[in-house]
Amino acid sequence: MIARQRSGKPKLRPKSIEEPARQIPLYGEYEVVVLGGGPAGIAAAVASARAGRRTLLIERYGFLGGMGTAAGVTNFCGLHANVHGEMHRVVQGIASDLLDRIDRLDGLNAPHLILGKILAQAYDTAAYKIAADDLLAAHKVDILFHALGAGVAMHDATRINALMVETRAGRQAVRADVFIDCSGDGDLAAWTGARFEVGDNAGSMLYPSMMFRLNGIDPEKAGDAWRTIPALMEQAEASGTHHFPRKAAIVRPQRSQISTASSPTISRVARSRAAARLSRPLNSCARCRDLKNPTSSTCRRNSASAKPGA
Repeated sequence: MIARQRSGKPKLRPKSIEEPARQIPLYGEYEVVVLGGGPAGIAAAVASARAGRRTLLIERYGFLGGMGTAAGVTNFCGLHANVHGEMHRVVQGIASDLLDRIDRLDGLNAPHLILGKILAQAYDTAAYKIAADDLLAAHKVDILFHALGAGVAMHDATRINALMVETRAGRQAVRADVFIDCSGDGDLAAWTGARFEVGDNAGSMLYPSMMFRLNGIDPEKAGDAWRTIPALMEQAEASGTHHFPRKAAIVRPQRSQISTASSPTISRVARSRAAARLSRPLNSCARCRDLKNPTSSTCRRNSASAKPGA
């Protein structure tokens, strides 16, 4: 049934159905299960395996890397720091193992300065996927691809009995002594009842951006596009012709031997999507949209970090 709001726009009334009880197949039992195969999940799974734990990593896509591959965000940020006025690589360990593998595939650029403040390191997404697979295989981490976390069954208020995942074979359950939430949005933590917060408590969320690839770019002619494009954006803002929810674009030449053979260089550009039409930030997390009073736990959108309930 369709109701009408005061504005005259149709409003669909919420409906629900009762799902019949069923037996969920048990996919496996592990010492450690990691939900999410982005950088955090890769590091967590490798660290667990190095500690001698039988480990499973669950990933919704058919490859690892998280937003660094699935969304085309081709920069490692946070590996370097300004130490007493000098730039130094401060994150090593598993990150070094991963970057070394990407470099051996000729998919890693030298560090570059971003926003005039800090170093980042660009990479080829195909090389990242291959290197991440190689890293986990070398540590004998089991991987379940194309599996979306869907909920938990609890032992009690503080202990997880099993994590439910939706796969092409249907819903399955995974048990573990320890679950690590690397879902990106704190999904596992939220399912267990952990406290979390959404946004900045003033209704503001993280603005979306869009990565896209341009082929056939001459890097010499493009010059320092990461400096000139922000300058043009600033001029447009000052003249009143445009308004952007972010102050600059990320433009970076990439190696292309793996991703394309027709162009010696690929430039990556990150810019705001439909900036002129955006009037507010977006919340793409269905769980957060459903909350009427999101005043507790953790969501990636406020850069917090939820802890799993096990």
